[in-house]
Amino acid sequence: MDSVTRVGRNDPCPCGSGKKYKNCCLKKDRAKRIRDSAWRREEQVTLDKLIAFAQRPALNRQLVVAFNLFWNGNYGVEGWNALDRDENGRFLDWYVHDYRLEQRKERIIDLFLEEMDATLLTGERERVRAWSGSYMSAYRIAGPGEQGSLSVVDVFQAAGETVADDGMGQLSVPGDLILGRLLRSSTPPHFSWAAILLSAGLEPELVSFISKARKQHLETHTYTSWSDFLSNLGYMFNHYLLRAAAEAERPTPTAGAYYDASRTVEQLRQAEGRLRERAAREADERRREEKPPTQEDVESLRQTRGGIFLPGNVHYKGSKDLKK
Repeated sequence: MDSVTRVGRNDPCPCGSGKKYKNCCLKKDRAKRIRDSAWRREEQVTLDKLIAFAQRPALNRQLVVAFNLFWNGNYGVEGWNALDRDENGRFLDWYVHDYRLEQRKERIIDLFLEEMDATLLTGERERVRAWSGSYMSAYRIAGPGEQGSLSVVDVFQAAGETVADDGMGQLSVPGDLILGRLLRSSTPPHFSWAAILLSAGLEPELVSFISKARKQHLETHTYTSWSDFLSNLGYMFNHYLLRAAAEAERPTPTAGAYYDASRTVEQLRQAEGRLRERAAREADERRREEKPPTQEDVESLRQTRGGIFLPGNVHYKGSKDLKK
């Protein structure tokens, strides 16, 4: 049932039976809410295990490489510390599901199933296997469905879906886009917690950007389907969002819950600036340490009355007073 439409106990039941809600679907809807709440808690427990696995020390280097790929720069830990929890969460959602390890070409989620299978409960194992088939895409909102569902269309594959409405339907209008990962571990499927809402006006440019990227990809990967491409190069969505925000003359005002990358772009710019300053300082320190004495350095040394050589900017004023 739509969470915004409040039906009183004595109101006519929305199912159209003609009975009062309390004598018809109230108990069923209440049970469904309880089941959904319990299922979400179980999903969160499994997700926490997956993310903890992905952040093991053995994968630290892969985490940095993946972070730089997702955010299209060379930021490392400085970038991670600069971004807020939601943005790092969006990265982790992509990292655990889609990132291919450099040497093995496996995904984190595949490695998790391989190494942790014996520790997973049956429900968790089935859940993670269902997640492993997911990929990032953009879905156009067609309108509300029945009983708290939402009708969406994958803009790249023109495939219609009925999905669970976790609130996006209440924050959007038909034509808006949901950029996220559709998880089929529930019926109907639902978007991952890292999904974001984009305004309808962004669709033409977004589709053009991703379609051009796929065209280039097909030059060397001839038989790649849309789903395979999106699974392998889902980070390109983030590259588009960063580019669009960076090219805007000023932050684009967003209404409601629409995602805006302008703050993130500024945070990454500041992180990059700090990294450059640090690199310049370290390079300067190395040059000073490695630089051999020049004639000017030798001449700048002055001999004190006691025969000790001091730098030229230190003046001797007696045995008890050395002052710069």
